[in-house]
Amino acid sequence: MQVESRSAMGIHHLLLVEDDRTWREGVGRAAREAGFVVSLVADGAEALSWLRHRPRAQHPDLVLLDLMLPRVDGWELYGRMRTDARLRHLSVMMMSSASGPPEVPLGGVVGFLRKPSRPETLVSELAERVRELPRRTPEPPRMPYTLRLPDESLYSLHALPDAIRHAVRVHLLRAAELAATELPLASSWLMALHSEQPSLLVTVEGVRVVLEVDDAACALTASMVIIPSHLRCA
Repeated sequence: MQVESRSAMGIHHLLLVEDDRTWREGVGRAAREAGFVVSLVADGAEALSWLRHRPRAQHPDLVLLDLMLPRVDGWELYGRMRTDARLRHLSVMMMSSASGPPEVPLGGVVGFLRKPSRPETLVSELAERVRELPRRTPEPPRMPYTLRLPDESLYSLHALPDAIRHAVRVHLLRAAELAATELPLASSWLMALHSEQPSLLVTVEGVRVVLEVDDAACALTASMVIIPSHLRCA
């Protein structure tokens, strides 16, 4: 009966992206016992390969995504999915033991779970969230811009405390979502800069990131990351 109600809501097949083998197998086992069909992958690179080598009819109804992953982390995986025309329809439920839910809405993200100590507890909360999810309405055929983070920008971001780095990544991805729309000239965190090269300024917790806008390539490239002195010493 539970399986039928989930299927009616469009959530039946889960793709779990989790690098901890014990946790991955525990969540997979508990989810199957709860009536879900579950596919398991160990990191973002494996998830991309799994998704790209399957027809859309075999794609999961929900990607249960751990944000802290080796190789391709959860944020990068989410960004690649959103800028891939074959994958951007996928719904994502994020989970993490170290960070909280996104502060701004992100397309395709239907919820956030804080990882508890037991896989069974997480699956129980997931089942409750699934029952509460509204039916997704089709999104307009507008692709978000690709977010490009050069090595020096990634290095600067990785030096930030976890919570602040998490918040900055969320806002950068949201800027990429908004770049394909009519952007505000200024908001509390996003500002269009007046310069020869079209660019945006994202400001979060005192951290400022300049994004160069390439409309022809539909891309945003981080050209500068400015970190306040008190965060450099953290």
